[in-house]
Amino acid sequence: MLMNLSRLLRPSPESYRDLPFRIIIALLAAHIIVSFGEKESFFQLLLMPDYYRSLALSFVIAFILVCIVHAVTVGLDRRFDWRLVPVARAGLQLSLALLLPAILAFLLAFFYFRAFGLHILDTLYLKYDFPVILLMLVLLNIYYLAFYFYRRWREAEQLSSSNRDTVVGAAEQQDHIEFFLVQQGASSIPLPVQDIACFYRDGDYNFLKTFDGTTHLVSQTLDEIESRLHSRHFFRANRQVIIQFKACTAYEALAYGKLEIKVQPALKEPIVVSQRRAKSFKEWMQR
Repeated sequence: MLMNLSRLLRPSPESYRDLPFRIIIALLAAHIIVSFGEKESFFQLLLMPDYYRSLALSFVIAFILVCIVHAVTVGLDRRFDWRLVPVARAGLQLSLALLLPAILAFLLAFFYFRAFGLHILDTLYLKYDFPVILLMLVLLNIYYLAFYFYRRWREAEQLSSSNRDTVVGAAEQQDHIEFFLVQQGASSIPLPVQDIACFYRDGDYNFLKTFDGTTHLVSQTLDEIESRLHSRHFFRANRQVIIQFKACTAYEALAYGKLEIKVQPALKEPIVVSQRRAKSFKEWMQR
């Protein structure tokens, strides 16, 4: 997904990688629904073929509801951050991740009983099974809410640690250059670092490009240049490119966790950040 700079400073939502958890929750809820009120013990139920048929159908319904809560939560994380719009987020979470799945659960159960020639109001579904479904939905929403704030706390801790490392690094490195000497004809001209959009390698030579699109040949290696630049303003995207923060207009997620950075002025070749450096780049952008 392509993101502009106005969204880079907002929390970056991630999908909850909890498929095993969702399967277990759905299976547990299905077992409770099927076995609740039965006289047989758990081990006796395991010997009954009807138990597995009812368990499978109940699991399908429960898993559909669990996946709906998951999908709605991930979508709301992207558009309605809890910390920015808590009231709107709470209302949407209750409506879309609790009430809507509860209504769907009732409808699915209605058609399930209808298929066996029963009316749902003539069964004990609303008295025993439906409360279990509601409890499962409530617990799921509480789980995702707690996990969301836990994840944000971890991100804040990592950012705080990164900022401390930056302060220490700045104290240790007092030789950051403010001007870069470039050749223009027979003259050497001091070029302010803030006017440089990026440094890049093209073939066997290294160049810098300014924000007005001017290109200059440089004699230093990119490693030497990187060691003299302030890490807050410049980032080593890969072995061929060093970019300035102000030059980054957007980035796009690629396969296998890689990122493609969009810069202005643009370079001939796309700027790709490896999976290993993608997290560092996002933290650098989320200053």
